[in-house]
Amino acid sequence: AEYNLGYAAYKLKNYSTANTHFKSYLSVVKDDAKKTDATLRLADGYFVTKQYWPAMEMYNSILNSNSAYKDYAAYQKGISYGFVGKNDKKIDDLTKFGQFFPTSQYADDALFELGNTYVNENQVDKAIQTYDKLISNYKTSSYVAKTILKQGLIHYNNGKEDLAITKFKKVAAEFPNSPEALEAVSTARLIY
Repeated sequence: AEYNLGYAAYKLKNYSTANTHFKSYLSVVKDDAKKTDATLRLADGYFVTKQYWPAMEMYNSILNSNSAYKDYAAYQKGISYGFVGKNDKKIDDLTKFGQFFPTSQYADDALFELGNTYVNENQVDKAIQTYDKLISNYKTSSYVAKTILKQGLIHYNNGKEDLAITKFKKVAAEFPNSPEALEAVSTARLIY
């Protein structure tokens, strides 16, 4: 009942109530197929309600299990570090993510977040390299256009206008009519 009540509240986006029910369920269950799912939902409930430390504890419990959702837990834990001001740990976790889960459906998400974190930390060379890795390894990712645009903006902001124009042209040519192409064209106009 606690599991089902937790899920009902979770689906209604009443995360604090969902967390209460999932905690209650996890306090009595020993070993159950739903235990991993309840742990993940509790972690996500904490994450959504900006309780990042308890969320990371729950994600850690998934990482220490035999769960098929370790990649998801590792990704969520990594990005959680950014929300608590620990970008060094975020970078470390997202870098390890690429080593441990290279075929995960979250691999491109992790690289995109890692590149963005490098930009925020003013490590632009590492950001460019990370974005290059995303573009070359995940050619069909929904992040490719955004990544090329970000590279162009990094070059533009660092006075490398020729490199920026090359990136902006690539976005406009390969992703016409996308929001990224429109931004690339308008930024290229500023350069010209």
